[in-house]
Amino acid sequence: MSDGKPRIGVFKYSCCAGCEFQLIFFQKHVLETLGKVEIVFCRMLQSGGVEEGPFDVALIEGTITEQWQIEQLRKIRSVTTYVIPIGSCAVCGGVPAIKNNEQEYTIQSRVYEDTSRLTSIRAHSVDQYVPVDGYIKGCPMGERDLAEFVTSLLLGKRPEFIQYPVCVECKLQHNICVLVAYHWPCMGPVTNAGCGALCPSHDRECYGCWGPMKNAHARALANRFAKMGLSEEDICRRFTEFGEPTVEWKPGQVRRWDVVQK
Repeated sequence: MSDGKPRIGVFKYSCCAGCEFQLIFFQKHVLETLGKVEIVFCRMLQSGGVEEGPFDVALIEGTITEQWQIEQLRKIRSVTTYVIPIGSCAVCGGVPAIKNNEQEYTIQSRVYEDTSRLTSIRAHSVDQYVPVDGYIKGCPMGERDLAEFVTSLLLGKRPEFIQYPVCVECKLQHNICVLVAYHWPCMGPVTNAGCGALCPSHDRECYGCWGPMKNAHARALANRFAKMGLSEEDICRRFTEFGEPTVEWKPGQVRRWDVVQK
């Protein structure tokens, strides 16, 4: 630490940069909480900076989709006390991991005429390559969890992150269950809470942007969707939109062609 302030580095990989924008716009916490730390590297906030570390905390945004990212990530891990993935892309693959449903070359050739210089790989979360010390979930990352983590770091205590499904937040908001009452294909029962049940509170089903809840029963929800008339492709799409690489949502991703291949 310099001057008693934790040194924080913010690194971005394959994503839309929404979590870094979210970091900038956490206005009510900037002076109160983030003012107590020193952000020594973050390209969106400053030019230059100490990219090599050392860091007390490294906040990692984005999915890992290239070999150089893996190499840099391992270097960051070696000079950092706490490595924390932020946002769904870093935590569970997010939207970039949708491409894992097809061959890598097929995806590349849809975007680029010349693929000879591309080095992209299948998309994976940060914890597939280095040990991490916690997760700040959300798409973009949740304000509550970021403030909880930084405050806990300053106080020297273990942060308390939400570990229950969106359904609990719906109950707290006194929402009607859109899955039961309206038969909408809601991902709330298997999605980690933290958004405040934003979508169900505005009359639409949850689509899982915060990623899977621990011990999520994906197969049961997938079966429910099937009984509601959703096609196998549509069910698979809902479980891969934000969490294709995750173990928790794999049981909801089985398609007819997967069974045939096995």
